[in-house]
Amino acid sequence: MMHAEARLLDLVGAMEDLKAMRNRVLREIELQEEKGKQRTQKVQAWLDKVLDMDQCTNQLVIDFSRCFVTGCCSLNIYSRLNGSRKATKFKKEIDELMKEKNHLSVLAKRRPSNPVIDMPISTTNIGIMIGSNLRIVRDCLADKTFGIIGIYGMGGIGKTTLMKEIERSIDDWNMGFDYVIYVRASYEHHVEDLRDCIAEQLSLCEPSMETIFKFLKYKNFLLLLDDLWEELDITVLGIPDPRDNSVITTLYKHKVVFTTRSKQVCDCMRADKKIKLECLDKDEGWQLFKENLAMNLEDVPSIEEVAREVANLCGGLPLALIMVGRAMSNQTWLAKWNLMLDQLQGRHLSSLCESMLLYLRSSYDSLAHETLQQCFLCFCLWPKRKLILIEDLIKCWLGFGLIYYFDSISEAYMHGCYIIKVLEEASLVITHDNRTVVEVHEVIHDMAQWIASRAEGDHIAWFVKQNIIFEQLSSEEMETWIQLERVSIINCDMNSLPELQCQCPSLLSLSIQHNQRLENLPKIFLRQMPNLTYLNLSSTGIDELPTEITHLFNLEFLDISRTRIKSLPHELGNLKKLKCLLCGYLFLGKLQAGLLSNLCNLQVLDLYPYGCVEPKELEILRGFKSIGMRASSNEILQQLSDLPIVNINIQEIEGLQTLQFSSLTSEGHGWPKEFQIRSCTTIQNLVITHGTKISLKFLKLFDLPKLRSFVWRIEPKEVLPVLQLVQIEECHSLTSLHWVLHLPLLRALLLKNCDAMEELVNGEVGEIEEDDAITTFPKLKYLTILGLPKLVKISHCTLDFPHLSKVHLEGCPSLKRLPFKPGIVNNRGLFIKCEKIWWEKLEWDDATIPSQFCSNSSEDEEIADFFVGGVRPLGHRDFLEIFGFDEVML
Repeated sequence: MMHAEARLLDLVGAMEDLKAMRNRVLREIELQEEKGKQRTQKVQAWLDKVLDMDQCTNQLVIDFSRCFVTGCCSLNIYSRLNGSRKATKFKKEIDELMKEKNHLSVLAKRRPSNPVIDMPISTTNIGIMIGSNLRIVRDCLADKTFGIIGIYGMGGIGKTTLMKEIERSIDDWNMGFDYVIYVRASYEHHVEDLRDCIAEQLSLCEPSMETIFKFLKYKNFLLLLDDLWEELDITVLGIPDPRDNSVITTLYKHKVVFTTRSKQVCDCMRADKKIKLECLDKDEGWQLFKENLAMNLEDVPSIEEVAREVANLCGGLPLALIMVGRAMSNQTWLAKWNLMLDQLQGRHLSSLCESMLLYLRSSYDSLAHETLQQCFLCFCLWPKRKLILIEDLIKCWLGFGLIYYFDSISEAYMHGCYIIKVLEEASLVITHDNRTVVEVHEVIHDMAQWIASRAEGDHIAWFVKQNIIFEQLSSEEMETWIQLERVSIINCDMNSLPELQCQCPSLLSLSIQHNQRLENLPKIFLRQMPNLTYLNLSSTGIDELPTEITHLFNLEFLDISRTRIKSLPHELGNLKKLKCLLCGYLFLGKLQAGLLSNLCNLQVLDLYPYGCVEPKELEILRGFKSIGMRASSNEILQQLSDLPIVNINIQEIEGLQTLQFSSLTSEGHGWPKEFQIRSCTTIQNLVITHGTKISLKFLKLFDLPKLRSFVWRIEPKEVLPVLQLVQIEECHSLTSLHWVLHLPLLRALLLKNCDAMEELVNGEVGEIEEDDAITTFPKLKYLTILGLPKLVKISHCTLDFPHLSKVHLEGCPSLKRLPFKPGIVNNRGLFIKCEKIWWEKLEWDDATIPSQFCSNSSEDEEIADFFVGGVRPLGHRDFLEIFGFDEVML
């Protein structure tokens, strides 16, 4: 029996020699392939035989080792004899393979004349965007490091079109795939159906996992898996895993490309490469739209203008552009085009629009639970094409009861951010500016409004109107409220509301914000909504809260911010269920005594920046979860660290010379998001000694004539990592502001009437010249400097402004040069508003910079506009839209 063991050892040794020979061959082939050659069929056949022999040898070793476990019975002796014979046979085959290798004189040869070419695509048929993504996919397929490639994007963005182009282009690319398999997964796919589809394309009789795996294991294949909605283990389909680090994956190309609407699916599938598809720009969208018209618009010039509007309303979404284009294919009647324009603007809904929205709705249906769906529908409460502050969105979700059970407002905010992340990964929303604002594609917005306005199952219909100018609602529209759950009328320029004659027991929320001409509510209006839990009257012209509000016994959320209301009625104290009271930017003064104690369930109170409470009522605020207010006495200032302050305005406190930021907060409550100091005439120093990061977003300093310095314990960029706005006015002792230079998220810097400031970034930052790797003002978009008579320079050296978009400079006669590097004109668009005479006298380190600016100002204008690229003029609303506050002075 010892002969059997010796023969097995000989076999194992011979196999190791053969594997070493194979590895040398593979290394040589790889070198040849890098030079553009490809392995010959003979050498590939030899490699396959070596692989088979290696597996046979391994199995024989396993079988032989079991003989020692089973004991010395006759069966054991027979097995050892059989193993000995196999070892002898395999050894001979290995010797033959080694001899065969010696006769393989050519391992690789030149590729055929049709190598992988740049791109056999028609940009006319599929667009530049698809062509660009097709190149990315091609490069990934040619790269050995990418086994699984995930393509994601919203419904209708062109994922299936891209997959079809990949399938069509594979032969032209000459990638060497033996099989290209195209499978559509769909929303409710079944593994058995997918295996049937794969087996059919491979001409296999049995669609089992084992059969498919055995067939593809030693083949070069590409699996195109379209429209995946959830994680799928491709091995249960019989597909060999491309990430398997075995010898097989080094010898054969195993590639998988899948599409999905969800980025989360890409993460769960552990895609080696993720490709996000974006909407088309206006020009490319217009081109795709015209391609789907069966006519030449040049022959009917009367409709081209409205046709462009129709195409623009599709928002660059290929599905919408194709469907609408084909629907209007032969329409030469202008009235038909105007009707389609009305339908896309939401005034009517055609069967075409419904079929498109039904297709897109599957993204909504796929959300994990009803709360996520309700959160998504809330986006339709905002107008189209508007960026939404994430904080405003989360406030809405809080008011609707979609976020609950939170210990602090920061915890609620984190929960809200998680919801937004889920919706973004489902390709339903898009975040911008470091996740501070969010937007919804126009067609997705239509889908949300369409779903919300329909009564289905437990969902009661919503009534949503926005950006439609009308004097008041009709009586017929008001009568429909009896069956509605939520009513939202935003930015419609209403001047009045009609009397509501009927009770609306189902109505839970009413939003009438951004209607500045609406000055009052009808007397019995609120009485007709006994179950209302959410009322938003913000940014209206209402100057008095009606006493009838006392009838809203179930009200939990009330927002009257930015109205003209100057006092709160004592009847408000009857709202025992009220949890959230928002009175931001109201000149309320001090709240009347006893009001807070009556609101026994109140958790969130916003009086910022002008409202305050009596010091004796501070004890009531200790149990709150979020507070915004004004502090106008040392007694209140000393107790702020015991309160969950989110926004604070320290105003008109005399005798205060040094303010320690650490005295305003505690570890348990976190740091305020917005901090303002106003008219504290004795304050000289602001001391920030925190050793940890502060979540402050907005810093505003007004009328601090003796403020001289800021004292830091660690680098400002470390302690203020999310600070977005610095606004400083009437601070006549400040001489510089060097600490703003490297703030990582600073987007707006506004300085006004600081008489002593001579240099914005002073000599303490000489390291700028030494370390070019440190980007200065890395995110700054808006710079306003007004009324700084002694300002000689912004900096002694040139600075980076990679994102600077709008600059307003006036009243700085001593400023002779701007610290711009030549690359400033490469910004996507730069607009400078300044005095024309001052501009003409500016000195430039690079004389080519001013020559690249244009101006459309007339000769007699003292203040001129100079711009590079396509930017709109600097305006007050720029800051309102982005930062959501009213006090920016330009």
